[in-house]
Amino acid sequence: MAHRDWLARSLLVAVAALGLGACRAETASLSPLHWTKVRGPLPSGALLGAGATNAFDERANFTTGALPDGGTIRLYYGGSDGTGSCAGITGSHWRIGMADSADGVSFTRVPGAETGGAMVDNGAPGQFDSQLTYRPVVLKDGAVYRMWFNGSTMPFNCPDGTLANDRRIGYAESADGLTWTKHYDGDGPGGSVLPLGPTGAIDAQQVGYVSVIKDAAEYKMYYSANDATNTWRVALATSSDARHWTKVPGKLAGGAILDTGPAGSFDFACAYQPSVVKERDQLYRMWYRGCAVAGQFGGPSRGTIGYAESNDGITWIKIRQPTSDGSALGVGPAGAFDSGGLTTPSVFLDAGGWTMYYAGFDTSGQYSAGLARAAR
Repeated sequence: MAHRDWLARSLLVAVAALGLGACRAETASLSPLHWTKVRGPLPSGALLGAGATNAFDERANFTTGALPDGGTIRLYYGGSDGTGSCAGITGSHWRIGMADSADGVSFTRVPGAETGGAMVDNGAPGQFDSQLTYRPVVLKDGAVYRMWFNGSTMPFNCPDGTLANDRRIGYAESADGLTWTKHYDGDGPGGSVLPLGPTGAIDAQQVGYVSVIKDAAEYKMYYSANDATNTWRVALATSSDARHWTKVPGKLAGGAILDTGPAGSFDFACAYQPSVVKERDQLYRMWYRGCAVAGQFGGPSRGTIGYAESNDGITWIKIRQPTSDGSALGVGPAGAFDSGGLTTPSVFLDAGGWTMYYAGFDTSGQYSAGLARAAR
């Protein structure tokens, strides 16, 4: 293991010794996970492409959230319809749908009862999710399926240079994972889940792109925090009921638990969209999207997947991975569906090893879903 990684792990142990709980010896000797992309059935290597004409995902699918449920993998995702005055996905409405698979590679769309076959529709005019409803994350919690998602009243980028800057976190429940009811009774703007931070805070402008785990009796929400400069970082909130949340300040700038990297790093311009797994006591793993440079109009651009570890789920250390730039998973070759960038990892561990579903986009800006796997 590289000397820098050894030092990072040593720091993690030292922090734990100062009051965050004893760190097991094996935490300092973890070997990096080696991810291998699994080619999907589409010519580009994607698992799932655009939907049929007039479907809710006619133009693209994006922002995956994977849920192993019995012998089936349910892949919840955001879909872009054919509306909007701008080309491609930038001005369209986004809604949430689902596809399932027995082998994790060949997926079949499961039609929903909402607009264009979606399972979760946009909110009514004036609600915080009236234009965009996407980035679903689903937790099966006993007999209840819980979903958190991004909502916005603005299109992504239409007209060009007018970026959506009012993303909020929504919440929905289901008894079967197929028919969903949104709840607008949260503590955030418009009944969304999470309040914004005060002026100058890392989450003063937007919140979204969450990962939620149930850790004993406590729910932990790792959310993406966006400040007035349109920079994204990761922050934390906790809850006893999965409905009302308390922010837990981290030890990094502005209370972040994961910050952007130094100049020249793959996550210099953004570090957000976390996917968190608690593998065992005192070992939490996080995969997140990193951006090396800002986009044309500000905000994230391109993107690869980074990695961090924690002993308590609060204090995180980035761990350089065995790739040329230190990321865990990079862009695909020319012609691949993910040749332009990667986004929204969704990771889980089962008896077969580690699985990561993610959204990728090619150099033309077309979004599709992909898969990578790693041995345990």
